[in-house]
Amino acid sequence: MVVSHHYDLLESLPCFAGLGPEAIEWLLSCAKELSFGKGEIIILQGEKCPGLFLVKSGSVKLFRASPQGEEQIMYIVRRGGCFECVPLFDGGPSPVTAEALEASEVLLIPASDFWAMFDAHPQALLDIIRILAMRLRFFLNTVEDFSFRRVYSRLAKLLLQSSEQSGEALTAPVHQLNQEQLACVLGCSRQVVNNSLRRMAKNGLIKMEGRRIIVLKPEALRKIS
Repeated sequence: MVVSHHYDLLESLPCFAGLGPEAIEWLLSCAKELSFGKGEIIILQGEKCPGLFLVKSGSVKLFRASPQGEEQIMYIVRRGGCFECVPLFDGGPSPVTAEALEASEVLLIPASDFWAMFDAHPQALLDIIRILAMRLRFFLNTVEDFSFRRVYSRLAKLLLQSSEQSGEALTAPVHQLNQEQLACVLGCSRQVVNNSLRRMAKNGLIKMEGRRIIVLKPEALRKIS
């Protein structure tokens, strides 16, 4: 049983925000607390999904792998985020592999308990559907970017979105991703990412300090993106 000090975590999730204290406490009593080291696999693409995962701490990358072993990072989930919703609705296997980007703790709400919640709290189902719709919109925008934007433009958009999330210094999803992983997000080679970053730095758009990237001219990045 997960103790009640995780109450705030569940309450902060959009899909559970409308639940009352008793319902949240009931969910916590069903949840299992799991810990994963950096690089450890949480769930594999193609596996049966055991339930809904909630990230308590750390960060998790969701990615798909080709038969040749190439990765395409789909999404980075951080504290307060959740995955894998889709298999709970269509009964299929997990469409992605989830891997801890750093030491991470997650809560797992088993699928049976997840569905039992909706019997008593149908509003939560609408909230979950809203989250799925937002995720679908994100992926549609990603498909559009891959179809119509060059890598330099996609990188500018990624940096700009990240900087807008946290002020001047970039954080999610860039600060814990190396250039090879950035290439997996953008669908290109590491060398292309490296060249694009160097070009942006040379033009005074960004400043690189190790793995930390600082946006210097957000308006210029906006025009590029």
